[in-house]
Amino acid sequence: MLTLAASNTIAGVASVASQMTCTIMGMELNGTTEVYKVLDQRQLAAAAATIYTVPSSTTTFVKSILVVNNDTAARTFSLYVNGTAAANKITPSLEVPAGGQAIYEDGAGWSVYTANGILLSGAVPLNMFDSAFFVTGCKAETFPRHLVPEVNTSLLSTGRLSLQAIAIREGELLTSISFWSATTAAGTPTNQIFGLYNNTLALLRGTNNDTTTAWGANTRKTLNLTSTFTTTYTGLYYLGIMVTATTVPTVKGYTARTGGQLNAAAPSLGGTSNTGLTTALPDPANAPGTVTTSAWGCVN
Repeated sequence: MLTLAASNTIAGVASVASQMTCTIMGMELNGTTEVYKVLDQRQLAAAAATIYTVPSSTTTFVKSILVVNNDTAARTFSLYVNGTAAANKITPSLEVPAGGQAIYEDGAGWSVYTANGILLSGAVPLNMFDSAFFVTGCKAETFPRHLVPEVNTSLLSTGRLSLQAIAIREGELLTSISFWSATTAAGTPTNQIFGLYNNTLALLRGTNNDTTTAWGANTRKTLNLTSTFTTTYTGLYYLGIMVTATTVPTVKGYTARTGGQLNAAAPSLGGTSNTGLTTALPDPANAPGTVTTSAWGCVN
């Protein structure tokens, strides 16, 4: 909640004029009189300007702010308190997709939605049932491990990147990636690299190359990212795994699919990607191919 004293101001600006509709709702308290109302509603200008001033002898409590992008392209906006200088900003330059909206709610902060109402970023609670069964240190997993039948999955081929979809919340500080081998150990490995990709298959972080370190059967391998990474949106990411070895390990996964067409429907849930790899992951990765396999993995 924003609490403003008499004569305090809220100002706003948009990256383009007359396309970003800003609605501010809350309560004005004058003495013992509470008035719940729309405090202001307008389309923001392209130059920062005051959009609301607290009346005299009044305290204002801002409960929610909605900013709707009426344009056909993504636009940004910023809000200020008691001035329009950088030092007065109370938001960064928030981007709203075409036709989408940004919503501030007391106690929840800002959330950004697409034109279809799909949450892009904001406060998303963990599924407490699934997260209760996370492996120690895990922050998100490709699918719930308590449902995984631990099928001996032949996912890998030497030098080939395989991708597996994973949903991760915005703001998660990630330090490592884990996969779990099944009944076949890595035989004479020479390169072992995991990676985190975004929903456009750009490489966000790779891990350190575990080169010739043994990877035994039925063993969790956790590799540290080359540097920590904090997720910037809530939604779809991909975990990548690439091993070069005389014998690649099998991994723990789900029961094989009948054809893989449902898995491959957009957005893909993962599959085979680039081949001929050795000491580095591709950036970006190739679109996943249709497969009948899947692998459990997690970020930590």
